[in-house]
Amino acid sequence: MRLTEEQLRRLDEDGFLVLPGVFTPEEVELLRGEVPGMVAEQRPENPREAGKSTVRNILSLHRRNELYRRLVSHPRMLEAARQILGEECYPQQVKINLKTGFDGGGFEWHTDFATHHNRDGVPKPRALNFHIHLDDVTEFNGPLMFVPGSHKREIPLKRSVDGEKWELWTVPHEAVTELVNELGMVSAKGPRGTLLVFGDNLLHVSAANVSPYPRWIFSVIYNPCSNPATKDVPEMAHERDRRPLQSLADDCLLQPVLPAAA
Repeated sequence: MRLTEEQLRRLDEDGFLVLPGVFTPEEVELLRGEVPGMVAEQRPENPREAGKSTVRNILSLHRRNELYRRLVSHPRMLEAARQILGEECYPQQVKINLKTGFDGGGFEWHTDFATHHNRDGVPKPRALNFHIHLDDVTEFNGPLMFVPGSHKREIPLKRSVDGEKWELWTVPHEAVTELVNELGMVSAKGPRGTLLVFGDNLLHVSAANVSPYPRWIFSVIYNPCSNPATKDVPEMAHERDRRPLQSLADDCLLQPVLPAAA
């Protein structure tokens, strides 16, 4: 998939795109069908909500599941990422943020690059986050909220932790208030199959899910191969395989998944 000139202009100006209908209902159902089995696994790549047994994220999916391995190389995302970045890229992090109904915690105001730079040692804010709504995302179940144009501003930071002591850098509320008063906020809602694209410096947040409805969102962060991490962090935080991704066929999610050899 290639983005239009208008979409590229909007991405440059606003820092994000919301593109409904990029993935079909059939593809989304296949992806959703793989989630319960991974959630049931007891492993470090399934961090929990703080103080709870509820799984917060499923990490490193592409190393655990064949369908998600294919998804990371899907041309509807990978070709758009190459178009924007102008070079080859690798999957910096691959996950699903589950945000379970009634139990899914929020994410504080932050920019991704602050954590990628300070924790992982990524030199420049060039990575792109590609999200796929695996659920209908509404105003009720904790959508992402973006501050349009904030990626072009200097934003102060403070060190924080998330969930089970994940290190990250958040933005003081005073700075958020100033930026929102000036630039506004957008709620990134959309039905299943919606694709979100946003850059590493965009200020964003999502509230806790207090509704009965889950909010599964798939995320792959594409980072240019020329911009790798320089610090040694757990692979589920920043993948160590920095080889360029190769696009698969557009129908790769619909092809049979063969059972693993015994």
